[in-house]
Order: sequence, then C-alpha cells, then structure tokens
Amino acid sequence: MKTLITITCLMLGCAAVRAGNTNLAATGPVVNTAPAAAYTPKTKSVFTGSAQGHNPFWPIGWVKMSDEPAIDTTAAPYVPKVEDFVVTTIMLNDPPMAVINGVDMAEGEIAGLPVNGQSVVVQLMAVQDGRVILRWENQNLVVPIHRDEDISSQPAEPTTAER
Repeated sequence: MKTLITITCLMLGCAAVRAGNTNLAATGPVVNTAPAAAYTPKTKSVFTGSAQGHNPFWPIGWVKMSDEPAIDTTAAPYVPKVEDFVVTTIMLNDPPMAVINGVDMAEGEIAGLPVNGQSVVVQLMAVQDGRVILRWENQNLVVPIHRDEDISSQPAEPTTAER
C-alpha cells in the first residue's frame, strides 16, 4: 500500500512540475526559474570550399565530373552499318565469344569498336553459328562471319564414285 501511495504522489508531483506549478509542498522539488545565461562562442567555425575542390562528404578519391560534355557535339554522329563490322572468329563455347574488328568480345559485353577512324560503342547481344548480333542505340545489327572465299561458287570436289 505504501508503494501505491508513493507512486501516486510522484505522478502528481511530476504533473504539477510539467504544468509549471513550482509551489509544491516542502517535500516537493524546487525548480530554478531564473533565465540561463546565453552561450556565445569565442570563434565561429567556417567552411569555405571551392567549387572545384573535393566535397568533404564524398569518399576519398571521388572527384566531381565536369558539367561539359566530353563528346564533341558539333560533329555529326556516325551511324554504323553491317558492312562496317568484320567478324573473323566465332567460339561457341561457354561463354560464347567473337572477334569483331580485331576486338575480342564475350556475349553481353559492351565495347568501343574502331569503325572508319571512330569508336562506335556496341553490345554483343548474341553469338550464333556463322553470325553475331550487335546492339547499337536500340538497333540490332546481324553481322555474318567474314569468309575469304565464297563457298557457294566453289565447285564441289568429286567424290570417289564420280571419278
């Protein structure tokens, strides 16, 4: 019973303090209502960072990218054609690979291929038997493998039955 009365008195005392009534009985706490002295620092800290400097909130080693485009926008964009790509080797192992314009590429890889003195960024979508499928700006280019000789124009070698 003493515990219940003690808890009740404490709750009433807390409610009175929250309400701003500091005139409690002799057993209640006395609250100092005098205003506190304002704190004034001797020196204020100031951060002066340059626009080209390192942002202190970025990880070390990160740098701000320039706002200017790196590509010369005055030149007309080159639209590659199927004839611009030469597939010399196709390997259908795991992962499928191909050699296109002298660059080794695996299926799904994105690379800049040299075409007419420019670099054209394409993705190797699929490597199939005798051809590859390249993706350039949402266009699929089906490029057959380059052969030095035309197989269809060659006469077939006579079999032993024809001799």
